[in-house]
Amino acid sequence: MISVVLVSLLSTKINKKMEDPMGSVFPEQSTDSLTSVFAMIQGHPPPPHQPNPPTDSGSGSSVLAMIEGNHYPPNQTHLNSAPSPAKQPRYSPVFDAPDKDLISSLPDSLLQEILCFLPIEDAVKTCLLSRRWRSLWTQMPTLSFTREYFAANHAKRAEFVNETLRRFAGPKIKNFLINFKFDDSMDAPLEDWVLFATTHHVEKLSLIFDGGFLYAPFADSKPYSLPQFLYPTSSLKHLILRQCVVSPADQVSWPSLKVLSINYSRLTTEAIENILSGSPNLQKLRLHNCGGVNRICSMSLEILEVDAIYEPHEKNESVTEISCPNLQSLSLSGYMYKRTFRVMHVSSLSNAILSFVMTIDKKDKYDCAKHRTILRDLLEKLCRVEKLTVGTWCLQVLSIWEIKGISSPLSKRHCLVLDTEICEWDIPGIVSLLQSSPSLKKLVINLYYCDNSKFEFDQSFFDSYEFDGVEFLSSTNWIFKCFLQSLEDIELTGFQHSSSGSQFLVKFMKFLLSSVKVLKKATPPFLLWPAPISCSIFYSAVFRD
Repeated sequence: MISVVLVSLLSTKINKKMEDPMGSVFPEQSTDSLTSVFAMIQGHPPPPHQPNPPTDSGSGSSVLAMIEGNHYPPNQTHLNSAPSPAKQPRYSPVFDAPDKDLISSLPDSLLQEILCFLPIEDAVKTCLLSRRWRSLWTQMPTLSFTREYFAANHAKRAEFVNETLRRFAGPKIKNFLINFKFDDSMDAPLEDWVLFATTHHVEKLSLIFDGGFLYAPFADSKPYSLPQFLYPTSSLKHLILRQCVVSPADQVSWPSLKVLSINYSRLTTEAIENILSGSPNLQKLRLHNCGGVNRICSMSLEILEVDAIYEPHEKNESVTEISCPNLQSLSLSGYMYKRTFRVMHVSSLSNAILSFVMTIDKKDKYDCAKHRTILRDLLEKLCRVEKLTVGTWCLQVLSIWEIKGISSPLSKRHCLVLDTEICEWDIPGIVSLLQSSPSLKKLVINLYYCDNSKFEFDQSFFDSYEFDGVEFLSSTNWIFKCFLQSLEDIELTGFQHSSSGSQFLVKFMKFLLSSVKVLKKATPPFLLWPAPISCSIFYSAVFRD
């Protein structure tokens, strides 16, 4: 909140400067290079210098001419977004206009932190304010270059980045971001920019590229190959990569690295093992759409997120083994194609998320027995976690178990989170999980639309059962009474009248609320009104169409 206020004050300050035609920026001999930088940002020639501007528009009009026409994405602060004095008051009516320039009285280090909240082109423009502001931006701790903020032309973009780095005078960079659409012509300048960041002891490095392909690891286009000099970088604490080839030739040395995120990139088991062995303090690893990893072993890793692995060229099933004794949180999500997981050593795990979908090609068929085995093995390994989150696909696999009379493995979980829209084929799976959770204290139901909410398994299995979700709930009412003795907290979010599962949700909540014995907290709060059985009636009345 404080940073937003300070950025707003800075915006007012520069707009006030533009409105003051008699205000001196700094000596004339210094303006040529600045106007050339502005011209580079906008991609058009700089306007001619006017030594004696007229009092009605003045230097403000020339500056406005240089910067007009920019497009700024939502939620970005624009230095010229303050309303015109002719249309609205310069200051908010809630506050009086300050008698003195408060923002310029702040120390340089704080002003540089404020500049980091602005698009970099606006941060550069603050050099127009006064002598003191002339070089403040050259020591900002954050440098972010994204395609939204200046010319799309590759040559002009590279020229702007090169000019900005040439003028940079700070001894250290905390955060360095490159977010462009990559092509072969960027190889050489990118290597220079990454080298610049590493020589300035960068702490957070983000190389985010977009080649326009959905499954980048298998696209025919050439992704960016990380330079070998990046792998031995002692200052790195946070590294984010997208559409990169990660292939260290020698040992990796990232002793300070704590967070690593690799997205849409080409990996191998050898590469990830090299990275993990060379990052002894790595705490969080996120792999999004990265194929080729068959083993994840780390003694330091505390958080592991694997989101979507699609390997269309793989002919055989692939297994990723996870062995992280100090892992506290594990998330397996997204669409998986011919990729399964085997949890080995995760004795410290307390939070697990199973929201993945085992997708298939049109030529394949669902193998219910195989999916049941995969999920059962995971649940057996995760039986000691305190909190378990389960998505729709896993619930439907569990439903098949329940209908066939196969129960879920008993667990010691205290919190169960259901991320689903609640369709008819979710109900048996939910019942199966509740039956296997005798120590459950908190139940969270996050209702949201998901594109796999309908039953998607083998049609022959679907046709062989005349399943009625409401009747099933009635027949299993005894399960609620027997296995919900410790439930204290129920949380429900995202309910909509148009939801296809509303009728099943209402029935489910009736059974649930009439069975709990020690309910202490509920969200929304009317779930507690005034006793469980009355609550269920009130609940139905509230959500009746």
